[in-house]
Amino acid sequence: MRLDFRCCKCGSDKYQVKTTILPEKSPGLKLEFGTYYIKTCLNCGYTEIYSAKIVNMEKHEKPCPQF
Repeated sequence: MRLDFRCCKCGSDKYQVKTTILPEKSPGLKLEFGTYYIKTCLNCGYTEIYSAKIVNMEKHEKPCPQF
């Protein structure tokens, strides 16, 4: 997982990462579940959410848009 950078608000390098599963609605009636990483700064509390599909992707792969 490549989430080892500093907080964009306060510059702290101390953070906590949790994994969550959230429902995703695609066009039509299809409901899927996606995995996300929630990164929280332990200094100021600023929180960012990242898609696990994108973060775990190899460097040479490019994301394909799904419509």
